[in-house]
Amino acid sequence: MKKIFTILGVSAAMFASAQTNLFAGSDFNDWPTLESSLGFSLKSGEQSVNGGVGGTGALKIIDNTTTQNIYVMTANKNMNTSGINYITVKFKGVSGGISFNAGDKFFNVPAGTSSNITLQSSATNSYTGSINAADWITVTLDVSDVSWTANSFSIKLQKSSTNALFVDDIKGSATLAVGNVNATKANLVKNTVVTNEIIFGETSKVSVINMNGQVVKTADATENSRLNVSELPKGMYLVSGTVNGKAVSQKIIKK
Repeated sequence: MKKIFTILGVSAAMFASAQTNLFAGSDFNDWPTLESSLGFSLKSGEQSVNGGVGGTGALKIIDNTTTQNIYVMTANKNMNTSGINYITVKFKGVSGGISFNAGDKFFNVPAGTSSNITLQSSATNSYTGSINAADWITVTLDVSDVSWTANSFSIKLQKSSTNALFVDDIKGSATLAVGNVNATKANLVKNTVVTNEIIFGETSKVSVINMNGQVVKTADATENSRLNVSELPKGMYLVSGTVNGKAVSQKIIKK
């Protein structure tokens, strides 16, 4: 048992260290560097010197008084998208309709989002989602199916919307951040020590990720469905998915 706990501790450190700024300036602490990464000037957005996590810099999204849906910001320079499977963005405050573009995919926030959430890609932007967060939350985009031929990231805002939303720490990673690993105790995987099959306890689109951050298996899981992993090498893996709108991840050991 001691050995297993030691391995789990090491793996948690590896997952935590995988995050990097998605683009130069995406921690909002160096505003000129941020501006150098943008394709055009901000709309309905302004610098906040101390509105970020722990009093650091942030982007503040303000009212969109126009009659058009707009791009608040688009970063298309100085991007760090190589090898990433997830983008995390921290938010605090209130927004009207908000959505995202990442590469060739779209991501829509559910209405009234108030806690950590992982989003899957969509065919279109809806602009109907909103954020209402009294404290910092993390919105995670699963970009494992994104093509980065269009190497850009955008935050988009609904027309005629009222907003007082702080944005901080836009980061990319190969794996889910540690904070999302424990976001919920939902029983995504029933057998965490695996020989040939993973048995699922929830319905979710799932990814199996090795310790190098590579997605080695994907599946559309349902309760009690099974995924054959007999061909995978022995070792530790992370199984991630979204259950009831919340990020769920569990470590498994393949024997």
